Amino acid sequence: MKVLFITREGYQLAGARVRCYNFARELGRRGIAAKVFSFADDLGAKCGEKELEMSAFAKLRLNIKAFGRLIKEPRDTVFILQRLNYHTLAPLLVSFFKRNPVVFDCDDWNIRENPVYHFGFYPSSKMEWLTRVVSRKASVCIAASKFLKDYLKRFNPNVYYLPTGVDTELFGLREERKSPEIVYSWIGTAYHPEMAENLCFLLDCFSEAAARNGHMRLSLAGEGKYFEQFKEAVKLNKYADKIKIYPWIPPEKIPEYLAQTDVGLLPLIQDTKFNRAKSPTKLFEYMSMGKATISSRRGEAARVIRDGETGFLAEGSAEFVSRMCRLAEDEALRKKMGRSARNEAERNYSLTILGERLADILKEIR
Repeated sequence: MKVLFITREGYQLAGARVRCYNFARELGRRGIAAKVFSFADDLGAKCGEKELEMSAFAKLRLNIKAFGRLIKEPRDTVFILQRLNYHTLAPLLVSFFKRNPVVFDCDDWNIRENPVYHFGFYPSSKMEWLTRVVSRKASVCIAASKFLKDYLKRFNPNVYYLPTGVDTELFGLREERKSPEIVYSWIGTAYHPEMAENLCFLLDCFSEAAARNGHMRLSLAGEGKYFEQFKEAVKLNKYADKIKIYPWIPPEKIPEYLAQTDVGLLPLIQDTKFNRAKSPTKLFEYMSMGKATISSRRGEAARVIRDGETGFLAEGSAEFVSRMCRLAEDEALRKKMGRSARNEAERNYSLTILGERLADILKEIR
């Protein structure tokens, strides 16, 4: 069996890095020939926020190039489509002509929030309609969250849960930090207004918590249009001197950055399908490095975290602030929670475990 992961994104973005490059490596360790075909890395496509600069013609031209390469693949090559977007056109056409098996890997909600079918058949979201079509065509579907698994089950009975997980070797325990300052961390991208809302919520929570405990610091690392705007809000904050902002950090440097922090923060204040569907990559990385975390009581994080044991769940600013203060004041609890989180990551969310699970899933393809 040969497996080809197909993504429009590059290695620098978590979706492609973990669910394509890292999973391909894990399959290789199990004797399965696996490679990644990235529109960004192999064809020079723009990705991330810069993808918005690409025209429909540019995307079509990339698909023509991709078709020329993919049509040369043997008939038994399994195409794993990472997310549904413009890049899926070429592999689906090749599969139509050559009958290559298709696996649909869904780890995000890139559909309108509440799609409907007018008159019972005309979709308000073309992406939702396409998701149904691709899901039904796929030999199997892989869902990165329980929410997505339940959604895809409506169109294909062969749906498997496979969280994004983490490389527990790269994101390993480091020498214990020795500092009177407690550093809270957020790292990510802010491409949409909702992400800016999450950051502003986080800033408000930190400000209130810092007023109660003078030993707190906030560390932020990211990129995106709204992250740049958020920087201006930080400058005006009363506790700006306690906040440090970093530019986007290359993947291989993230463990080094996280080693200088104590607690990971994952605020998701909107109760949306996007937040319910998302697989929390950063949460797994915090856990793997033995960091206590505070996450909104929403989506996949609420299923991953055992509240009070492997992390804290919070609903609203009052709970967020309360848990930030508690972790700042209780070093023993921070360490205990971090150890439990690390054990949980090793048992259930390491790439070693998930790679084995993916290999078993692929054996179901006929």
